[in-house]
Amino acid sequence: MKVALHSISYAGLFYRGPGLSLEEIIPKAAALGYEGVEVMGKAPVCSPFDFDERRAQRAVELAREHGVDLCFFAGYFDLNRPDRVEREKELVFARESLRLAGQLGCPYVRVYAGGDHVYEGATLWQQWDWTIEGITRLLPVAQEAGVRLALEVHTGVAQNVDTIRAMMLEVGWDAVDICLDAPLLYLRGEPIAESVRLFGGKIVHSHATDLEILPPMIRYHDVRGLAMSESPRVASRLMGQGKVPQEEFMRACYQVGYDRYFAYEVCTPFTVEHRPPTMEDVDRMVAQAAGWLKDKRDAIVKEAM
Repeated sequence: MKVALHSISYAGLFYRGPGLSLEEIIPKAAALGYEGVEVMGKAPVCSPFDFDERRAQRAVELAREHGVDLCFFAGYFDLNRPDRVEREKELVFARESLRLAGQLGCPYVRVYAGGDHVYEGATLWQQWDWTIEGITRLLPVAQEAGVRLALEVHTGVAQNVDTIRAMMLEVGWDAVDICLDAPLLYLRGEPIAESVRLFGGKIVHSHATDLEILPPMIRYHDVRGLAMSESPRVASRLMGQGKVPQEEFMRACYQVGYDRYFAYEVCTPFTVEHRPPTMEDVDRMVAQAAGWLKDKRDAIVKEAM
């Protein structure tokens, strides 16, 4: 088992400061103790529009120079959009993402089981069918690019272990793999070890982070009747200081023979003493996570000997 950094951590999304390119993130990841880099497949890190074959090869050489593996490509295409023309555009983006992943030497490409969210204006079943259709159309494209698709339990139409398993079976169990993450299992109340065992050798990548569920924000709708609604909040924490059972998940992965990467990511809003975080704050979280994940990995391997 190895430790990678998901480059979304330095995309400028969760701190005040500029987003970095893949070429800027590779040496930073190596210096902070990581063995691999997960490539964020959109700007500002690594947009297929900006990377031709020559630039991709330079990134591969840079990674080799710094001793890190470009281990996984995070795709960001929505296959469940209600508009047919928009779905076709997403397939073009997906095709270019698969092409770039192959040029970077990333063996797997993350595919949401749908997209960023479930859309209004179409039924869940319609969006499920569109997702199945999109994945099916992308399978030969992935094969031509020399990569495999890895479905992730995330925000689309398959958000739980049982539904992602059903989608994999419908697409073809041997045709796709899975990206399974302890934080998302925790947030959905899924059993950790049982979920890992369910997929066993199909798991090819995993994201790692630590989270804490904060007291909800309250919105008042009617002062006279005190009608209100709650919005849950989630915040990033240093590894080992939140509620995600990451060590339990890693141990379960080791027991089923998982030997690939745990990719740490800063991908949830957080504050530092109630101020917006800076890139330096992210550096501290990323450096701490590398040490924590390596220590837990080594302890798990040692206890199994």
